[in-house]
Amino acid sequence: MFTSFAQILITLSVLPFMFFMNMRVRLIVFVILGCATLLVYSPASLWFLILVVLQALVLERILRDFPKKSYIRQYVPYVLLINIFYTDVSAGWLGNWNLGSLAVGFSVIRIFMTTKQLLGSRNTTTGERVLSTTAAAFFFPALAVGPIFSGHTLWKQSTSEIPEPPPTELQFRKLFGGWVLTSLVAQAVLLRAERDFGVPVRLTEMALLFINLFATFWGRSLIAEGTAGLAGFVLPQNFDKPWLARDIRDFWARWHISMAKFVTQYIFLPLRLRGLNPQFATFMAFVFMGFWHEVRPGYIIWGCVHGVLMAKAPSASSINSVILRFGYRIMTLSIVVGLSYTANYAIK
Repeated sequence: MFTSFAQILITLSVLPFMFFMNMRVRLIVFVILGCATLLVYSPASLWFLILVVLQALVLERILRDFPKKSYIRQYVPYVLLINIFYTDVSAGWLGNWNLGSLAVGFSVIRIFMTTKQLLGSRNTTTGERVLSTTAAAFFFPALAVGPIFSGHTLWKQSTSEIPEPPPTELQFRKLFGGWVLTSLVAQAVLLRAERDFGVPVRLTEMALLFINLFATFWGRSLIAEGTAGLAGFVLPQNFDKPWLARDIRDFWARWHISMAKFVTQYIFLPLRLRGLNPQFATFMAFVFMGFWHEVRPGYIIWGCVHGVLMAKAPSASSINSVILRFGYRIMTLSIVVGLSYTANYAIK
């Protein structure tokens, strides 16, 4: 299993050599490291993502000749998202869960985003297209889940004439904090949750399993941000104190921020431009997010309920009472925890 400790150890091993490389070479090294890691831990994921990268490059080359505002050029790239369902039809074949199904889903989203951005650029070179797309699939810092970003953004950072900032204490703190969350907090909470299995009232178990999920995901995101930052690359922040969320919309402004921005830009806005009601477009965006996680009843329920809440639930600002606002905050977090338990454990 590709652990957070292994990722940090590899990063610190190659980092001294990266200081003698320009940003373009660093990006290439991170792509090579990502491919090598997948080859060792989940070779099926590697070969599948290579096929998706080839699909994206061929598709981008064909669509480049269409008018920029044509429907074909705007919407045909969405066929790349079909690859998300590969892990559902080949369940069990990819091996390691973290580097198999979930990492593949993240990479497919990044490849799709990169293709859309390349099609939106006026002049791109062959090297730019190839490295951008492969970076979207295999960027080592975010290999085992993490923020959603475009490989073309990494390309632009690698060609920037602005000198990259030196490594900072914050980036090292992110590495250490990510390791603590994934290796210590998440595991300790999971062991406690396992001891609580079988208790008739599973509220404690539900909360502990959610904390395990949060600690693992937040830790991996911090490691991705810190690892990339040490090499001079900037990844988007993925979490912003979600436990302070006032309502469901505020929660999604704080939880998996990069994914929320993705569904807004590439799912919600296109549906709105096609004339769909904003509430229905919101609902469909979260249904997509549920399917993206996994095609099974639990996640379909998760996506539908989140979609309904995002579209219909009142905002905390509409509640005048301080006590009621506090109760609304507790209710929101309770619903989030319950839906997470439903999707991951209760309904397979």
